[in-house]
Amino acid sequence: MGDRPAHGQASAGAETSTSGNRTVFGYAFLLRIVQASRAFWRDDCIDRASLLAYTSLLGLVPSLAVAFSLWSVVGLTDERRDMVDRFLFQSLMPQTAGAALHWLNLLAARGATLGWYGIGGLAITGLLLIHEIERHFNAIWQQPIACQWCRPLRYLLFLIVGPLALAVLILFLGPLYDWLHRFAKLPSFPAWAKDMVGFFVEMAMLLLVYRVLPAAEVRLRDAFWGALMATLLLSLAKVLLALYVQYSTTQTLYGALGLLPVFLLWLYMVWIAVLFGAEFAAAAAPKSATH
Repeated sequence: MGDRPAHGQASAGAETSTSGNRTVFGYAFLLRIVQASRAFWRDDCIDRASLLAYTSLLGLVPSLAVAFSLWSVVGLTDERRDMVDRFLFQSLMPQTAGAALHWLNLLAARGATLGWYGIGGLAITGLLLIHEIERHFNAIWQQPIACQWCRPLRYLLFLIVGPLALAVLILFLGPLYDWLHRFAKLPSFPAWAKDMVGFFVEMAMLLLVYRVLPAAEVRLRDAFWGALMATLLLSLAKVLLALYVQYSTTQTLYGALGLLPVFLLWLYMVWIAVLFGAEFAAAAAPKSATH
């Protein structure tokens, strides 16, 4: 009988401790959002997003052309490439940007037929795009570049190793899907499940970018929270862009050319989300005095 009050007091103490930890975590999370917001304005990330949007507009097609060439080398068929479109590109872009995805695939497919010298020139353009992204990330983390020879290795990781790894994954998953389909008809996933898969794919890609590309040594935990914040902002940006396209007069004013400003606006919103995620990941990191 005398042990019951003590046991009740222990349970109450554990619940109070758990509630206190949640409160501390909530305050720390809100404080980090405030710090990231201040750093976002202090580092002129609005201007940086516009610069990266224009740079991406010029470097996106050459980078995709290099990826298509690598996919052709490893034997990725058009059917498997459609799987990449459905599960990767369409998750990164809103449904209203389907026409932009079609033209990107068309232009990149043409670029992939230029031969190895032409692909080499396009690869240089893709490397310059990655270099520009790294430069803005280093300005956010405010860390000097300590290892110069590591930079081209990081560039090649994103431009060559990334598409090759994705192609190998698709080549392995394709036969596995066909093998499972022989035993029973696989159920079609609902729309929310596909959206969740796209959400986690985007988050994993951003986590890799935040972890590897900056010159600073980014902790995995910080990269995770930055990727989560950026992916949430990207999801919000898709909804806002869909509403804008639905109620705007862009198609009436520009006609067929209306696709370009909408796609450029989408790139701008993407980089705002990515840079804010970078600021969120860098909020807990010590700043260096050297830019």
